[in-house]
Amino acid sequence: MSNQQKADYELAFNEISHALLQHGESEAFWEVCDDVEERLIDAYPEDETAIIELVATWLVKLGVAPEGSLQGFV
Repeated sequence: MSNQQKADYELAFNEISHALLQHGESEAFWEVCDDVEERLIDAYPEDETAIIELVATWLVKLGVAPEGSLQGFV
């Protein structure tokens, strides 16, 4: 993994963390998560599966319920 890729991942985590603080577990938060994940996949398409798993790990680390578990409750 290049230094640029590490920096991109760190920035992405910080964006998601900030969005959680700013919006809570709201639709706006999930939009940020989707945008960040999409941007990383666009930049590193060969790592798509790993990026999806990484973002899911970040969400668990931040104490966020998986998006799918919220469906039907909104």
